Amino acid sequence: LKCMDETTTDELESWCEAGGFHSSEVFKMYALRLFYVSAFGNVDEDMIASLHDDFKLWLGGFLSFTTKQIPGTPFAEAMKARDRILNTVDVLIDKFMSENPEESERAQITIIGRLIYGKDKDNNRVMTRDEMKDNILNLIFAGHDTTYASISTLLYHLSENKDAMDALATEVSTLSDPLTTDELKNAPVLNACIHESWRCDPPVAGSFRKAVKELHHKGYSFDAGAQFNYSILMATTDEQLYKSHERFEMRRFLPKEHPLYNSDIDSGIDPFQGRSNYPIFGGGTHVCLGKAF
Repeated sequence: LKCMDETTTDELESWCEAGGFHSSEVFKMYALRLFYVSAFGNVDEDMIASLHDDFKLWLGGFLSFTTKQIPGTPFAEAMKARDRILNTVDVLIDKFMSENPEESERAQITIIGRLIYGKDKDNNRVMTRDEMKDNILNLIFAGHDTTYASISTLLYHLSENKDAMDALATEVSTLSDPLTTDELKNAPVLNACIHESWRCDPPVAGSFRKAVKELHHKGYSFDAGAQFNYSILMATTDEQLYKSHERFEMRRFLPKEHPLYNSDIDSGIDPFQGRSNYPIFGGGTHVCLGKAF
C-alpha cells in the first residue's frame, strides 16, 4: 500500500504540473503503474511503456472479425503482442526471484511473490511457470483496463456532483499520511462514491457462465453445458432495487449512522457482499481476479 500511495501522489503531482485536459491514456498508464508496483514492488518506466503498448494491441484483437492468425489482421497482431507480454512477464519473474528469495518481505507481501512461492497444504508449489505467466496476464487484464475506466467515471461523477465531492474532500482530509489499509476500508464516503460510480457505470457490462449440470429454476429447465449471459448493467439500474437509479446518489451506500445517510434513497444493499443485486465483480468461483486490486 505504501508503494501504491507514493505512486498515486507522484501521479497527481505530475497531472497538476501538466495542467489542462487529460485523456484516458493518462489513466491507463496510471492504472498500469499501480498494478506494476503492487505486483513487483517497484516501477520500471520502460517496462511499463512496453507493456502498455502491447496491452493495447492485445485488447484490440478482441474485436477482430476473425480469430485466425492471418498476417496483418488485428487478431494476428494481438497474438504477437500477447507473446511479447508473456516474454516480458517471464523476464520479470526471473528478476523477481533473483532479487527476492522466498523468505524476503517482498516475496510475502506482493502479488507476484505469492504466485511464485505459493504452496499447497502438502508444501508443493501451487503453479507451474506457464500458469504463473497466465495468471499475471489475467491480473493485468482484470486490474488495468477496468481500473482506468473506474477512475475516469468516478472523476466524472464527482465533477458533476459537488455535494459528493465536498463530502469526499472533507473525509480525505482526515486520513493519515501515509495511508493505512484499515483507513481505506473504513472510509464511508470514499467507498460509497466508488460503489455508486460502479453502479452507474460498471466497467464491465456483463459476462457469461456455463451450466456444469442440468439446472431447474422458476419452472425453466437448462441442460448441462447451457450458456448464460448475465447483465451487470440491468441489475444495477433496476428500479425495484435502486431508487432513482438514473441519478448518482452515493448516500444510498452510506452506513446508517453516517450524518449524510438518507433513508429515502437507501436500497438496503451491501455492495461489499457482491450478490446478484450488485454483481460488479461477478461472484462465486469465477469472481473477478481484479476485485481486491
